[in-house]
Amino acid sequence: AAATAQPTRRRAAGSQARGARAPAVVARTAIRYETPLPSTVATTFFAKAKGPLARAEQLHRDVAGRAGIRWQLLAACDWMQCHADHMHSPVNGERLGKVNPDGTVYQTKSQALAQCASDLIYLTGAVYGLDLTARRALPVRALADVFAAFRWGGLLKRNGVSAMEFPYSVAGLTEQHLKMHWPVIGEPDAPDKPGSKFRGPFGAVPVLLSLSYPALV
Repeated sequence: AAATAQPTRRRAAGSQARGARAPAVVARTAIRYETPLPSTVATTFFAKAKGPLARAEQLHRDVAGRAGIRWQLLAACDWMQCHADHMHSPVNGERLGKVNPDGTVYQTKSQALAQCASDLIYLTGAVYGLDLTARRALPVRALADVFAAFRWGGLLKRNGVSAMEFPYSVAGLTEQHLKMHWPVIGEPDAPDKPGSKFRGPFGAVPVLLSLSYPALV
C-alpha cells in the first residue's frame, strides 16, 4: 500500500496598526459546480452505471449513514472498484468470500462497503487533511483528492502531482479529461501501470455529479 503523509497546517497571524479601521469582513458564498459532463460521458453513465447504482442505493445509504459520510461517496467507490456488482467486494474488486492477499475476506456486500467507508475516511484525512464525516459538500478539487487518496494513498502528493490529473478521480469530468492516462510516477511499487491508458468510461467525480452530489466550485 502506498504510504500516506500527514499534511501540515499553517496559521498566518497578522497585526493591525493602532487606530486603523478594521477591514470589512465579506462572507464567502459557496458556489455550486454546475458544469455539465460531456454528452458521451452522461450517455455512458445512463447506459452502464445508472441501473446498478440505483439498485444498490438503499444499501449505500445505510452503510454510509452508519459511517457518517455522504452516500454518494460510497456509491462512487463501489462503482469504481467493481461496477456496483452485488456479488463483488469494492475493497479490491474481488468476489465476495474470496480471501485477499492480506488475509481479509468479506462475506457480504455490506461488510465490504463498511471497510471502504472506513478506508475513505482514514486515507482522505491522513493524506489531504479532509474530514469526510463533517458531511459538508466539498469542491470538485477536494473530491478528486478523496479518490486519489483511496486508490493511490500518498503517491500523488509525495510526487507533487495534482489529483486533477488522476483519471480514477476525474476522467470524463470535462472534454479535457477524456482519454486520460495514469500519471507517470517513478516509484517501483506504483500501481495501475503508470503512464498507461485509463480504461474506465469515467472517474469517481463524474459518478458523484451524476448522483446529484452537491459539489462546489
